[in-house]
Formats: sequence, C-alpha cells, structure tokens
Amino acid sequence: MRVLACAFLALGLLGLSACDKAREGFSEGFDSAFRTSFRESFVGSCVKSAGEHGNKSQEELKKLCTCAADGLMKDTPVADLQDLEKIRTRTGPIIQQCLKQP
Repeated sequence: MRVLACAFLALGLLGLSACDKAREGFSEGFDSAFRTSFRESFVGSCVKSAGEHGNKSQEELKKLCTCAADGLMKDTPVADLQDLEKIRTRTGPIIQQCLKQP
C-alpha cells in the first residue's frame, strides 16, 4: 500500500512540475508577444504624434521612436509596460536621451 501511495505522490508531483513548466512557457510566450506588439504600437503612435508636431522626416521620426521604444522596454517587466502612468513618466526622459544620439 505504501508503494502505491508513493507512486501516486510521485506522479502527482511530476504532474505539478509539468503544469509549472507549461505555465512558464505560456508566460514567456505571452511576454514575448506582448513586447513585440508593444514595440510596434509604440513606434507607430510615436511617429504619428511626433509627425503632427515636428519638422523631422519620417525616417528620423522612426529612428527616434524606435530608440525610445527600445529604451523604454529595456529591463522593464511586462507588467510595467502595461501601466500607462509608468510609461508616461518614463517616456519623456528616454526621448530626450534619444535626441542626443547621433
């Protein structure tokens, strides 16, 4: 009876381990897809907004906005990228840094 109980316990632990790995894989996939979507959306919105208020070419705007998106995303967890207030407060200083780059 003990052997049977131990076998069920071992199988249960293996099942939980597999669920954790599946959850981890899903989470990594979600994060990757979110980051890709966030970057595309951010660059597009940035170029559109900056184009309405500035005198830079589309190429210059795309370079600037891509720099800002990459700077914003660097070392930033997805949860923070989903928080618009955090994004707003960080975007200005990052764009200023990007403007200083050649």
